[in-house]
Amino acid sequence: MVIAVLNIEERSGSKPDTNPQPPHLQITQQSPREVYNALNAWVFNSFDLVREEPTRISVPTSRAMWLQEDVPASTDVFMPPLGSREFAHTHKDGSMHLMLASKEEKVVLKAGWGELHPWHDKGVREILIYAPRDQTELETVKAIVQASYDHVVGSGDRGGSQAEKIALRFEPTNDT
Repeated sequence: MVIAVLNIEERSGSKPDTNPQPPHLQITQQSPREVYNALNAWVFNSFDLVREEPTRISVPTSRAMWLQEDVPASTDVFMPPLGSREFAHTHKDGSMHLMLASKEEKVVLKAGWGELHPWHDKGVREILIYAPRDQTELETVKAIVQASYDHVVGSGDRGGSQAEKIALRFEPTNDT
């Protein structure tokens, strides 16, 4: 399977202000209501294998993208808590957290479209995607969401979590 690396333009303007600790939300440069509504309409109506669920990790007003349980996927591509199938959620400010492959995460960070979660070094691997401010930026955010979805759905091809893969490498065999 060939995975394309995300190709996005650099975000214009200054970095928005965000909370330095959870809840990790965007304080400035929030989406206008019509852009927020368009983002959520697209997010929750464009992916056959996803349904909207209440978030298990964010503030109660956030809306979670939940991968259906019958779709095989690595546990590494979901947000806490354990057993969750939440891989992205939108916030009322128009920003969103989502899971990305490391290559796409680097592209997003370099292009100025997001930032790591404040607890990234503690294992919270999600990334905050800044709120789109207009229709052009909405198209960029859609591309990032599509990359997240592709990463999550494609993880079933890789099978198991990273911990499970490491454990398999060290299982004794009869050949030794």
